[in-house]
Amino acid sequence: MMRVIVNGIGGTMGKVLYNALNSHADAKAVAGVDKYADPSKFDIPVYDDISKVKEEADCIIDFSVKEALPGILAYAAEKKLPCVLATTGYGEKELALVKEASEKIAIFRSGNMSVGVSTLVKLVKSAAAILYNADVEIVEQHHHNKVDAPSGTALLLADAVKTARKDLVNVYGREGIVGKRKPDELGIHAVRGGSIVGKHEVMFIMNNEVVTLKHEAENKGIFAEGAIRAGLFLLTCPPGQYDMQDLTA
Repeated sequence: MMRVIVNGIGGTMGKVLYNALNSHADAKAVAGVDKYADPSKFDIPVYDDISKVKEEADCIIDFSVKEALPGILAYAAEKKLPCVLATTGYGEKELALVKEASEKIAIFRSGNMSVGVSTLVKLVKSAAAILYNADVEIVEQHHHNKVDAPSGTALLLADAVKTARKDLVNVYGREGIVGKRKPDELGIHAVRGGSIVGKHEVMFIMNNEVVTLKHEAENKGIFAEGAIRAGLFLLTCPPGQYDMQDLTA
């Protein structure tokens, strides 16, 4: 039974993960971390800082904010705990911290914890290689509470395209007189509204035909299940960085 520290337990995905762990056959939550959470809402200890966690654990799963990363990695390195980082919006500073920590512990990081999205990434790589002359545009849609744009998944898909189209440059939306589309553009567009869980489209646009690869999440539970699966996977891994492509290989 994998014992999990849920970082960000008071957030939307933290609560979904906590509920998923409560009914999981191979994993359970033993502590939560969230400085804004009401501890009375949970049947496990909840701390305002991860450094205060006393419970024995096997893995940390993080659905919070990028600012929490240094504390998570410091605690994980001290306790020799693998980490599943499901938070998006990391910049170069955060990625450098992840790389450094991965020399001591196993870290699983993905812009999306869905197995379906992992499959989409593989399809996008193949399509980009075959349809090498197509104009490529990515459209992502999320609920109105999402704070970062574009989504981590959109950037993941952009990187998938670039495995075959290394010349492409990300262009984030278009406004005004921007001139005609350049051959090296990879358009990325963000839509925010209502309660959309997550929709991603990658369009390969050619003269007289369009190929569209699409994934739509209908329930946030798929991300929690993917994160738990990633945690179980890490228990068998040496220090290093891992992602959904490793999990679904």
